[in-house]
Parts: sequence; structure tokens; C-alpha cells
Amino acid sequence: MKARPLVAIRLLLRFASHCVLSGIATARIILRFAPPCAGLAQIEFAPMSSTGAAILGALVTLTPGTTVIDIDLRRRQMLLHLLDTHDLEATIAAIRRDFEADVSALFPSEWT
Repeated sequence: MKARPLVAIRLLLRFASHCVLSGIATARIILRFAPPCAGLAQIEFAPMSSTGAAILGALVTLTPGTTVIDIDLRRRQMLLHLLDTHDLEATIAAIRRDFEADVSALFPSEWT
């Protein structure tokens, strides 16, 4: 198992990177003067504590262009609002790859 401080540092660096890249993408959407293809998406998340789910939701919400509307802890699902849904699968994959694994490692489920 990886050292928790290293996982936390990696998560922080990935979050900072996502904020910059998503900020640029959001600015492009706004500046192209065409209405964005906004929409909702429901994703399941890995087993983690309620604190972990809240932190995952905060990371997603603080990344420009995405907002968590609801977290269902029992079903392990989040309802997201996305400013642009053109590449929905890539957005969800990035959340899973860059946030979910580290958050679940830092905040494991209380029920396992």
C-alpha cells in the first residue's frame, strides 16, 4: 500500500492540474459564444467513507465546469452537472482516474 502522504500529495497535484486545464476549457466554451451542451450525468463511485465521498464531491465541484448536485452514499452515486457534455465519457474517466482512486485510498469505506 502506498504511503498516505504521497497519495495526498499526488491528489493535490492532480487537482491543481485539473483546475488549470478545466479553467482553460471553460474559458474556451464561454468565449466561443455558442451555447454549451450542458447536462446532467450520474456516476457511481468506489467504496469510501462519507468523508471521502464529500471530499470527492468537493474536488469535482471545485474543478471548473463541473458541479456535484447530489451524493447518494447508500448507492455510491453522484449526480453531476456538466457545462459541456460533448466528451462525457472522458470527463467521467478523468474523475475516476485522477480523483476517485486516491480519495478512496485516503478515506476507505467504514463498511468493509
